[in-house]
Amino acid sequence: MYMETTLNTKFIGIRRFVSELKLELPFERAQIIQELDSEAWVPHGEVAPVGHNPWPNTRYKCLRPQWKHKALTAVSRYFGSVEFKRRVIDWMYQEYHGIDVTWGMGADEMCRRSRTHIEFTKDMPGFVNDIHTDYRQLIATGMIYFSEHDTPDLSSYFYTDQNRSNPTRITTAFGDGWWHMNNYDTWHEGWNRTDQVRYSGLLGLTIYTTDLPEDDPQFPH
Repeated sequence: MYMETTLNTKFIGIRRFVSELKLELPFERAQIIQELDSEAWVPHGEVAPVGHNPWPNTRYKCLRPQWKHKALTAVSRYFGSVEFKRRVIDWMYQEYHGIDVTWGMGADEMCRRSRTHIEFTKDMPGFVNDIHTDYRQLIATGMIYFSEHDTPDLSSYFYTDQNRSNPTRITTAFGDGWWHMNNYDTWHEGWNRTDQVRYSGLLGLTIYTTDLPEDDPQFPH
């Protein structure tokens, strides 16, 4: 199986259910940006799970990079690998106390019933993702920045409630990012307040669900 062994992630706990995420890349930023610039971007609403697009003309997605884009393909495969999934789940069960109660399963079962992925994301100047928690199919989400420098104008902020209590800013330098468990106290928001494109990779750990079998007494006929 193909596996880009020179990619690596480091997690650093910063508060309850929120961690810094550092991605070590074997590629120069110039190559990543060149490939992102020439990708085929589609509006967020065309790939959103429910067809919802609150950011017309400001957020675009690339779910599967072109094969000729070797760096993006390696990054995509890394975050979609069972090795990364096992690594991040083990980290969560080690550091996020109470996750087994919240989700009603241990680490091995979660690994069997979930998937990880990355969505390359292009946010235009003026993009704002207002304060929110994530939809419930997401166990956890993350983000990797491909920005040149750290700046609050591109950052995500985490809070312990919807009143923006206890703000925590995440740095945005190349390879910096965050990972958090979806919970009632992981409210967050982000934006692009610059005059440049913000490129990033949005990460997800999604619970895997299927329809009930048709012979189940609760199957909706």
